[in-house]
Amino acid sequence: ESRDNRHYKSTPLPTLVAIDKETHSDQNKETLVMLYDQVCSTWKMLVDVRFKLLGLVPSVSLALLATVLSNKSDALPASAKLLISLLGAVASIGIFIYDKRNSQLHDDLISRGRKIEEELGIDTGIFRGRLNSSGIIKHDIATNTIYVSTMIAWIAAIILIIMPK
Repeated sequence: ESRDNRHYKSTPLPTLVAIDKETHSDQNKETLVMLYDQVCSTWKMLVDVRFKLLGLVPSVSLALLATVLSNKSDALPASAKLLISLLGAVASIGIFIYDKRNSQLHDDLISRGRKIEEELGIDTGIFRGRLNSSGIIKHDIATNTIYVSTMIAWIAAIILIIMPK
């Protein structure tokens, strides 16, 4: 297997402040392992939140859109349908922005994890030596597709509600 399709580069920033390595090497290793555990836990939490939102946002949006746009919702005034659609669009935009920040933190944790693995002498670990993504097979492209399509659906609902029939 080739190393060419894997990511080994890590940040030049050290994890720990430079101190006398000979005197504190066991303590440094213990600290690195503790930090690594925290990086892994936080990374896992961010991934978990991302996947829950990716399942929840389109599902809830689809259910609400079906309700707002169905012929059975005629008892609901157009102003209420418009308000629900506007709130859906704004919420989708907000969650999309939240996901962008989540992605930044996610990528930073991967970088930190790579550096700790490097400092611990791990060649290919959870973060260091990860397979490179290629073409359109990337997390951000997938999440963008889901959130943008959800926002487009809400905007389309707004247009359908305000257009004269």
